[in-house]
Amino acid sequence: MLTKIFLLLCLISIGKSQTNCRTTAWWVLLPMSKTILQSFIHTSKEDLTFNSSNPLANFMKNDEHPVYLEFNQQNQCQQSSLPPWLANITEQTFVEFKLEIPYLIRKNKNVMLKPLVYQNSIIDVSATRLVYGLPTYLATMHADFKSNKYSISYKQGSVEVSFEPLMPDLVPFGSPETANFSSFVDANMSPWLAFPSLSIHHTKCASNIYDFSQTARIRPVDMTLNVVGDILQNIPSGIYTSTGNQPLGAWQIDVHTTITLTHECP
Repeated sequence: MLTKIFLLLCLISIGKSQTNCRTTAWWVLLPMSKTILQSFIHTSKEDLTFNSSNPLANFMKNDEHPVYLEFNQQNQCQQSSLPPWLANITEQTFVEFKLEIPYLIRKNKNVMLKPLVYQNSIIDVSATRLVYGLPTYLATMHADFKSNKYSISYKQGSVEVSFEPLMPDLVPFGSPETANFSSFVDANMSPWLAFPSLSIHHTKCASNIYDFSQTARIRPVDMTLNVVGDILQNIPSGIYTSTGNQPLGAWQIDVHTTITLTHECP
């Protein structure tokens, strides 16, 4: 009974206020075939087209578009509308994976699509589905920042990721060594599409607001990603790699994050 009450409190609070977290993660931008990504767009049933003039276009082939992979751990997530004592009680820490497609055009505006989310907490899976309408699934997940490894297991599929830091320590965003991270900042400028089930006008938007300039600490990493089965849906199984310090690269990050409520799209 107490568990059900706790779950209800969490869902109600998440649905009525923005969420503040400390995000520790590895983020990756990879070039991907537009044909593969088009399958995700088709499933969304939104009228979306690729922005072929996006800032990363010069680093890809004409038939490619960036896909944004977030291997996250969300820490001490609290709801801004709650008094501190209740925010502390309902605080959530969980592991999360997001597959995202930035630089899509909807009604002449840039938006991001999040066609696949995995989380390891049933509370957060339920909240993400209810409040934002994102396709979110409960999975077995681990993020190990000491050994620089990350894993997802869902049904018969799995993801195993290893990262090799290219610097001994994380450094403040804005340091000379972090210039290529600007592509990730730009990719997060646009709102992302949400599909809350209780919305009269079904498609809404929301944003992740990252405190890059004040709190972010980052470093480039090399990534090796092993995908087994159809766990990433339209993205085929196989080995994917990324060289860290590039506009289309891979980075480790520690940053404060605000996730907004849904709102009308621009």
